[in-house]
Amino acid sequence: YNEQFERPSSGINAEYGGGINVMDEVQTAFGRLGSHYWGFEYHDVKPDIITAAKSIGNGFPLAMCATSPEIATAFANSALHFNTFGGNAIACATGLATLQAIDEDGLQENCRVVGTRFLEGFNELRAAHEFVGDCRGQGLFMAMEFVTDKTTNNPLPVYMVQAIMEELKDRRLIFGRGGLFGNCIRIQPPMCVSEEDAEYTLAMMDEVFTEFSEGKIDVEAFNPNK
Repeated sequence: YNEQFERPSSGINAEYGGGINVMDEVQTAFGRLGSHYWGFEYHDVKPDIITAAKSIGNGFPLAMCATSPEIATAFANSALHFNTFGGNAIACATGLATLQAIDEDGLQENCRVVGTRFLEGFNELRAAHEFVGDCRGQGLFMAMEFVTDKTTNNPLPVYMVQAIMEELKDRRLIFGRGGLFGNCIRIQPPMCVSEEDAEYTLAMMDEVFTEFSEGKIDVEAFNPNK
């Protein structure tokens, strides 16, 4: 039980007479957070339905849904639900092999150890570079925010973020971009990433960030209003 969920849950119960808790674990499941196997465990809640995908197939197109027998029976008896490829043998074998590898290779613990080093390094970069804002995450599920300065924390323009990401790409580092203002990079490396990989990543980020701060990157080439 988590009191943070009390208010929205009570509102649902009052207005609709009850509800179910559905947890989307597509990006957070299977140990990526390091400290927990499932993201909902981090919040100390018990879902009625769990959905997950991506990492359970390790590149194979696979998704899963886990629920209680009561809810599963309701779906099974509904003409509105069907799944063309659900439960096929190849998908099941792939998923089982992936789950076995996660356990045997100790990938959850690897996420905890390497993720901790990443976050330590990100905060070191934050201290060294004025435009690096909040750094947050758990395990190998992380993000870094780019700002104009630490006084205002205004978001760095998107085209400047794109220029930084291109320089990182040239150093064999590919990140996703996100955030409400498009000024965050999303860092979710493979769960088997090593501490050596983390050190290389941090060194290259420091190199690119220094070049950006010194005006050595042609950011205006990415300015759509130029």
